[in-house]
Amino acid sequence: MNKTDRSLEKINYIKLLIFLIVFIFITLLLISILILPNIKKYRVARGEFSQAMVHKTRVQSVLNEREKELKKLRLDNRKIFSAFKHNFSKEEFLTFAKQFFNKVTLKEVKQSAYTKEFEIYELNVTSSLKTPIRFYQFLDGLNHYSNIIQADFPIDLKSNGNLIYSSFKIKIYEVLKKKK
Repeated sequence: MNKTDRSLEKINYIKLLIFLIVFIFITLLLISILILPNIKKYRVARGEFSQAMVHKTRVQSVLNEREKELKKLRLDNRKIFSAFKHNFSKEEFLTFAKQFFNKVTLKEVKQSAYTKEFEIYELNVTSSLKTPIRFYQFLDGLNHYSNIIQADFPIDLKSNGNLIYSSFKIKIYEVLKKKK
């Protein structure tokens, strides 16, 4: 008995070549059916993604600008925001008005909801003063008062020789309290 291996001599090279060609053909067929369409979808998705990123970057920069503007406006107008939230007190207003007028009386005309967020008090102010300069100083002082107050027309000024009597309406704007 001969112990040498002769199995390699029996290989049929033609069959091996045919199997190799079939294997390569099936592999190429699977690649063309399964992978190539996904590559096209990937390219389309990558293009859409890059466009979306460009759009997101633009929107983000606009948002950052608006946030900076909002912070600046909040900082510049913090007195106005606090004035809307400040509760109106008749006694406090009378103390303020007595700095400018000799005699001040307040009569509430009406209280109405202006919008869903604000409430308006309308008050009729009757006062007496010596010079009209004090009246204009009072109007200027309303800009620095702790509430948002609007002096409304008509402003009635009458003089008896010594004193000037004035009568006008003011509106006080206040933020409505949220009901919980």
